[in-house]
Amino acid sequence: MTSKHIINCPCCFKIFKKKACYEKHIFSCERTHSDKPLPSSQQLYDMIQCITEKYNLIQSELETLKKHMNIKNKKLNVLDWLNEHDISNTSDFVNVIQSIHIDEHALNCIFENGYIDGVFEIINNHFQIQCEKRFIKCFQQKKNIIYMFHGTQWQVLSNEEFVKLMNGVNIKIFAAFNEYRDANILKFDNDEFQIKFNNNFQKVLCANIAFETRCLRIKNKLYAEMNECFKTIIELQID
Repeated sequence: MTSKHIINCPCCFKIFKKKACYEKHIFSCERTHSDKPLPSSQQLYDMIQCITEKYNLIQSELETLKKHMNIKNKKLNVLDWLNEHDISNTSDFVNVIQSIHIDEHALNCIFENGYIDGVFEIINNHFQIQCEKRFIKCFQQKKNIIYMFHGTQWQVLSNEEFVKLMNGVNIKIFAAFNEYRDANILKFDNDEFQIKFNNNFQKVLCANIAFETRCLRIKNKLYAEMNECFKTIIELQID
């Protein structure tokens, strides 16, 4: 207990501001008031006043802490922090995306879930394989913003850059679909397979949604899947 703290005697409700005085008083008071009589109106008033003072002190300290944190928050930039503290054990994000392989299993992700959810699953599965390296970061405090490690530093992954990367993945998807078509060419006389093939082709084509829109939705799904709270990593919030 410091000099700022106030404590009441539980027996007589006398108020003390110093620990030594309270400890000296409490032993004799407990013997004198062993039956613990009900407090008087004045004692109750003093107790309420004491509680009010404590509340006001805590409220004032909380407001001071908030102001202090806001000042520090404005001085912190996430890219500066990443490039200073998180550049070891990293891989180039562009290279990671370009290394995605589209096989029959990947195509089935699109056939079963549609283009957006299917491509998201393909990318996310690939990221899980690469999990021993860091190449992408996103935080709850920076909504829908993804940071990628590219070249020698962290930088913001722009929508334009992501669309460009997804175009490369899309080319691989259509190449794999052509292989799927050629491998099943003898089944085209089967009406049931023909219907299945057409449905799969429509999912790969996804003509009802613009390609840029598809890419943005996939990017946002990646953010939702991978974001973390910056406060759990460092003691300050993001600017």
